[in-house]
Amino acid sequence: MNRDEMLSFLKNEARGIAIMFGPNCETLVHDMTRPGHPILFICNGTVTGREVGSTADIFGDIGDYDESVYKNKDYINQLVLSREGRMFKSTTFNVRGEGYHFALGINMDITDMVRAGQMMNEMTATSGDLQKTLMQDARSQLEELLRECISAVGKEPENMKKTDRMRIIRMLYERRAFTYQKAVAIVAERLDVSRYTVYKYMHELEEAETAGSVVKE
Repeated sequence: MNRDEMLSFLKNEARGIAIMFGPNCETLVHDMTRPGHPILFICNGTVTGREVGSTADIFGDIGDYDESVYKNKDYINQLVLSREGRMFKSTTFNVRGEGYHFALGINMDITDMVRAGQMMNEMTATSGDLQKTLMQDARSQLEELLRECISAVGKEPENMKKTDRMRIIRMLYERRAFTYQKAVAIVAERLDVSRYTVYKYMHELEEAETAGSVVKE
């Protein structure tokens, strides 16, 4: 393609992209062979406030450029923060040929989308999982009951006899401690016995209450 054909092609590309992605998407064609790289064509220029002939870049700067930094390189899907605090996704493609060097720029203003995303994150943020929190609270309550019962017996589990442990289990049973989830496992661990033993003690207590007798050591 010669210069005019390529420029016409890039204008059509820029126009099509701008229509496809809407008014927040600015597309433009720069003449990279001229000082300041003036804009030859622009769609949705209100995104950055630029127009045809402008030499301002997306940051809002006009001045000297170190062309060796960017003139020979494409930049794809880069974040840009403008002086006004706007946020853009920016892409620039260089197109070279005999007698021309253009740059096709695509700048999407994502400021409102980013803010909406931040708002959604704030609105959907939680301080914890309710089920886990309830389980932790229940365990804390059960452990507090256990401490009270052990204190009432006056012995540490390693020094307890069967009657001591059964007394604790009776007190826990009366306080409905075994309605807590995993209560048997927690009690067994604290009393240094197996879960089977806890169930066995509970069964003996139930049988003793039914018979009206006292559980012996």
